[in-house]
Amino acid sequence: DLSIARTQSDNAALIEYLNDLAGRAYGTLYRAPRRNLATAIIDAINLSAQTVRRCWPFIAASASIFFGTAILVFFGIAAIPELQDPLVPEGWNNVFEAWKSGVFQERTGSEGIAMTGFYASNNPRAALATGGIGAATLGLGSIYLLFTNGALMGTLASGMASVGKLGFLLASVFPHGVPEISGLVISGAAGLRLGYAVINPGRRSRGEALRAVGKDAFVLLSTSIVLMFIAAPI
Repeated sequence: DLSIARTQSDNAALIEYLNDLAGRAYGTLYRAPRRNLATAIIDAINLSAQTVRRCWPFIAASASIFFGTAILVFFGIAAIPELQDPLVPEGWNNVFEAWKSGVFQERTGSEGIAMTGFYASNNPRAALATGGIGAATLGLGSIYLLFTNGALMGTLASGMASVGKLGFLLASVFPHGVPEISGLVISGAAGLRLGYAVINPGRRSRGEALRAVGKDAFVLLSTSIVLMFIAAPI
């Protein structure tokens, strides 16, 4: 009716009335249906899973860098023990010795809550850094952070193996390590995805290529942060 009035009528009041009516109806007719919380969570999980599957080459590359570095460092230190010293970050020697001795200071309830808060803020921040730095460094920053974390894990594993406690380390790390390391790998994949878009934009400009992969990178980073939050209390 509005189209007919505009093209075949000079009745300004009628056109204004129909235009206002169509404008008010638009928001009702084209509004997305409301979803309850359970539906929204299921949709978010599905979107995350679909994005991870679609970006599997970058997930595989990120996992290969982390685990490949850990394995390489593990066997490298076994062959050349002197390699351990430059690979242990400053201030981590006491942590390594506590793991090797198997003696840890028992935490009170308040200390446990405080450490949960620390992990819940520090680890997601590390995930954001690993993924976000990818575009600015052509993916090299993400590769470096994956490498350093893998090297740290390999060094600790080598030290534990030297005292016959590698199984103790794996059993201790496994409960929180599954979501935490998965989150690190996925955040690294987000960085590699962004870096690859800059290196190989195809027929688009680099800005357009970054915008095109931005949604995937955002979903991957969000997924990694959720996994870090899951790991924190464990």
